[in-house]
Amino acid sequence: MPDFPMPPDQNQDPNQNSNPDPNSQDTGPIPSPLNIPPPPSDFTLDSSTPPNTTESSSSPQEASPPPPPSSTPTPFPDQTPSFQDNANPVSTPTPSTTFPTSTPPSSSMPPADPPPPPPQETPAPATTPKKSPFKFLIPIILGLVILAVIAFVVIKFVLPGSSNQASSETTPTSPNTKTTTITYYGLWEPPEVMRVVLDEFERQNPSIKVDYQMQQSADYRERLQTLLTQKDPPDVIRFHSTWIPQLISHLKPAPENIITPTEIDANFYPAVKDLVVISNQVYAVPATLEGLGLYVNQEIFNSAQESVPTTWVDLRTVAKRLTQIDPNTGQISRAGIALGTTSNVDHWPDIVSLMLLQNGVSMSSLTPTNRVSEALRYYTFFTKTDAVWSNNLPSSVQAFAAGKAAMILAPSWQAITIKELNPSLSWKIYPVPQLPDAPVVTWVNYWVEGVPKNASHPNEAWKLVKFLSSSQAQQLLFDTATKQRGFGQAPANKALASTIATNPIVGPFVTQAATAKTFYTTSLTHDGTTGINSRLNKYLEDAINSHLSGANEASAVTTLQQGFYQVLSQYNLVSITPTPAK
Repeated sequence: MPDFPMPPDQNQDPNQNSNPDPNSQDTGPIPSPLNIPPPPSDFTLDSSTPPNTTESSSSPQEASPPPPPSSTPTPFPDQTPSFQDNANPVSTPTPSTTFPTSTPPSSSMPPADPPPPPPQETPAPATTPKKSPFKFLIPIILGLVILAVIAFVVIKFVLPGSSNQASSETTPTSPNTKTTTITYYGLWEPPEVMRVVLDEFERQNPSIKVDYQMQQSADYRERLQTLLTQKDPPDVIRFHSTWIPQLISHLKPAPENIITPTEIDANFYPAVKDLVVISNQVYAVPATLEGLGLYVNQEIFNSAQESVPTTWVDLRTVAKRLTQIDPNTGQISRAGIALGTTSNVDHWPDIVSLMLLQNGVSMSSLTPTNRVSEALRYYTFFTKTDAVWSNNLPSSVQAFAAGKAAMILAPSWQAITIKELNPSLSWKIYPVPQLPDAPVVTWVNYWVEGVPKNASHPNEAWKLVKFLSSSQAQQLLFDTATKQRGFGQAPANKALASTIATNPIVGPFVTQAATAKTFYTTSLTHDGTTGINSRLNKYLEDAINSHLSGANEASAVTTLQQGFYQVLSQYNLVSITPTPAK
């Protein structure tokens, strides 16, 4: 498989431009939003053995499945060869998944015709001149009888029919129908957004009511894990897909008559099945997805007449041309791009993981080791070699919003932060850069809904999860969130891809989803210091800092491998002992 060449160093021709990206999306004005966090890949869970969920507080170390097929890379100018990718994009049909509404038929009974009044008898002519006192009572009695019959008919037939008709129009359930209330622990989305979606679910499922309770992100994974061990946990919970190995022993897989792995494969992108389907059972389903996009300061690019880079080689060249140095201090006054450090680059674990995957690295084993070194080294070039970014600058999102960085890589929800910090800033979002002459690889991560093993109402809970996974519910969620705060996260259901692709903010993320991969190195999942993402990212951070400091690269990669092995083996995610890097 072809490799892409390493980008040019600082000696490269400074006049080299990159090609524009014809698929870019213009953000235009974005309504003021609400700050919500983000919420994989050639790696999949062991299909035969569910992950082990034993927690460990010890410091990690790791090993690897067999390395991906290698190819002869084209070397970077004055550098070692660059990373390649051996993943083939998956293309699957995009069926629509909707739930038809169902309203019980009206059951009113037409009023019956009242029975005819009893025949009146005509009194015989009087034979004597004497007048009877009953002569005037008989008509009165007959009239009362007729009125009584009419009243009986009205009360018996007409009024009940009208009552039934009115009842069928106001409530689809009969008085004897039992209503089940399920508890839903959500995250990020406020009740005013979720209520619209849940009302539609309740309309289609009149015997189920949903009590939505929005949770706080602080210590959420630890609090959730404690709740799942109790007798009466919530019926539906939101959690990050990368937490499944830690929570799986407390999760109830979907019944086969509600959601199957085949449905996940048909309705969602490949990176979803990689994490939520274990041993041919579905453990969770996403409603939205996130990824990485290239944010570009449109004013800076227009002023410099630069084209938006589509490859890493072009990105490095453009970043050097757009960087400005303060002549008085010698410090960077405007960064070309925010890359190369871990202290002030937001979402650096996602960015570095993307580069590793694009370079053909197996994330579970971190092999081939030379490709791991290449990707880590390339990431540090932007600070160590090119000096287009430094630790002295503010965080990457803040620098971009202030016009102090020409480009950043960030998820879609950071559009809210940027708009709040600088409403007048002109910017666009583009797909992430790729390696030249290599398969396209992008990055995705997502939050999911699942059902605890001890849930009081598991069947009703999985019906709600099924509904939330439908294109109907996800379109409603996207529209409601956009109306409420001017922004909705990209739907996870593939059926909505063509509809959302033109959106200036989330469109670039949807168009990248089909080629996206993921891993347990996602940033900002709030999984705590003992969480799988936090532990792996700590080893990754140490390896990057070793490359920045000039330490022995082979030794840094070996330590990284061993750390990954220690963490991943705890959850049965690897079975091969790592081989030291040479």
